Order: sequence, then C-alpha cells, then structure tokens
Amino acid sequence: MLFPPEDATLFLSLYQHLISFAAGRLGGVKGAVDFASFQKASAEAKAQARDRLLDNIALIDAFVEENPDKFRETDLAPVVLWRHFVRGCFVIERDLATYTVFLAEKEPVRAYGVLGITNEFIEMLPYPLPMMVRAVLLPWKGRIICDGMFSIYNIVIGAGMRAGLRDAYRQAKAVGIITSLEPGWQPEPPKPPQAPKTPAIHRFLRKKCPATLKESQQQYGPAASLLTGEAAQEFGPRRVDGTAALDFDSLAIYPNIIRNQVLYLYAKNGEIAYAAVTERTPWSKADLKPPPGHTLLR
Repeated sequence: MLFPPEDATLFLSLYQHLISFAAGRLGGVKGAVDFASFQKASAEAKAQARDRLLDNIALIDAFVEENPDKFRETDLAPVVLWRHFVRGCFVIERDLATYTVFLAEKEPVRAYGVLGITNEFIEMLPYPLPMMVRAVLLPWKGRIICDGMFSIYNIVIGAGMRAGLRDAYRQAKAVGIITSLEPGWQPEPPKPPQAPKTPAIHRFLRKKCPATLKESQQQYGPAASLLTGEAAQEFGPRRVDGTAALDFDSLAIYPNIIRNQVLYLYAKNGEIAYAAVTERTPWSKADLKPPPGHTLLR
C-alpha cells in the first residue's frame, strides 16, 4: 500500500530539505552541503547524510524554527515527530494489502506495518520475501513509512529460519502490529477468537423444526409450495446412478422462515424426515439463457 501522491511528494521534499540542512550545519557529507548538492550526491552519500542527521536529531528543531525553505507551518508540523524514528535491522517478512510487515531483529519481537512512499516494497526488492534489510522507519500522517534509503543484506534465508520468522510474526501479531510511531499510540488489543456461528439450519432443527407437515402448517402457515409424488421427486437429491437419495413422498418449501434461505422439508406419510436449505437467489431472465453453444435441459 502506498501513500497518496501528494503526501508522498510532500514527505520527500521535507525529508530531503531537512537532511540537506543538517549536512550543511555539520560541515557537509561527501560534498553535500545544501539541497542542490544533496540532489546530485550519490546514494551512498545521501544515506550517510541521513545517518548524520539521525545522530544529531536535535537539528530538527533548528530546521523547523528557522524554516529556511519557507514551508507552510502546517507542513512542518509532522517533521517534529521524526524524532521518534526507528533505525536498525529488520526482516521484511510479508507483504499484505494494508502494509508490509517489518520484523525487528532484536527482542522482544515487534512487527511494524510499513507503507511505501512511491513504490511498493515488493517491486523494489531483488529477491522473494522474507529478506533482511537495514532501514529507517519514520512516522508520517499517522502511519509508518520507510525513508527509501535502505540496504539489503545478501543473506539466504533457509526453510528453518523462515519457519522461525513465521512464528515470530504470529507472536508479534498476538501483541499487536505497530502501525504508528507517534507518542501515546497503542496497538489495538487482539480480538479473542470467536467460535464459528452455528449454521441457521442447525439452529432451526434444534429449536423450531416441527415433527409433521400438519404441525409446520399450524406453526408457519401454508408452505409456498407443497409438492407430492413425482412433482416432489423432481426436487429431491439423486445419487450419481439416478436413484433417489432420500425416501420421501412430500416436499414443503418455505422461503420465509430462515433469513436469506429457502427451507425444504421432506416428509414421508406426513412425518418430516429430512430438512435442507438453499440460499435465496434473485433470478432474472438472463439466468435462463444457456452459455453459448449449449442448450437448457428439458
């Protein structure tokens, strides 16, 4: 997942101007002393200038106070939060729809949900996940981003290590994925696992199913359809050899007892022997058209 283009452009502008400002205050880094020279510097020089800034993070206050590049005050406000950066080695463990999971190398196990700036991480990495990197994570617009200047460790992660990383991810997920670095933020407490809901047909059979068709009519009113004999057999399940799978002689169909489902009550000599449901389907004329080259069974 990526930030909107306008947010990504603002971050890059602020971040690069801040690093350039810090490089100038610290005497330059491999020729990078201002924004123009920083733009022309090598990737290695830019990363070194970034690291010098993080080692002297108090320069953020000077940058915000002096505002040498005339940013709007509202745009400068998030820069102060970059004091809460996280720098270190991470394993990019998996890529999800909402964020990419960065696992911290050190104990205790922590998992960060990180967004890309202008490119998805999966597009920038040369190998399949998981992959070990050295990176800097920053708070931005209530989320976490990687500043894009990360180095990749040329380490082969074998099957055993992969299994360990999956276990580490599950542990971190149980505590809560970290999706913000802003002060006071806390992950949502994990939700207790919920037991699967009992299917509606089971609830009906346990509590409400009558014993006979007569009782069903007294309890629920006349069925929408009441079929007997051969007409009923048309709607009964069949084995693959064509023989009837159920022994019944009447079928009552109720579309108004179980929500969004149609109830079928199969009876023998008036006594209900089987019950089944199907999802209610809104049919249209288009549903009656066979696929090209086919005909409907008659």
